Amino acid sequence: MLYRFKSQATADLVMLVADAQGALRLIGKDLTPEGVISPDQLPWAIDILQHAWREDNDLGLREDTYATEQLAEQDDENPDVRLSQRLVPLVNMLELANKAQVAVVWSAS
Repeated sequence: MLYRFKSQATADLVMLVADAQGALRLIGKDLTPEGVISPDQLPWAIDILQHAWREDNDLGLREDTYATEQLAEQDDENPDVRLSQRLVPLVNMLELANKAQVAVVWSAS
């Protein structure tokens, strides 16, 4: 299942269900098949997601120091994509919608 985020300010954004639901939980939204982040909710949602991004990124930097030492021995492993990387497109969409003062809606399919 996928979640599609739409806004008049940007192109559509498609996210995997786990990533989209994680982001929606962070901003306190119910995990409904359809919903909206209104223009007045956008600044708060952006702040929450940016805070989560910073925390996850800081954790990743600390882990990367250790992982770099480990990867020297195991070149064939691919690191997982972190939460902070998965949030970037959604945060960008919310920022552009906030500048345009338009809502962001989502639907699950």
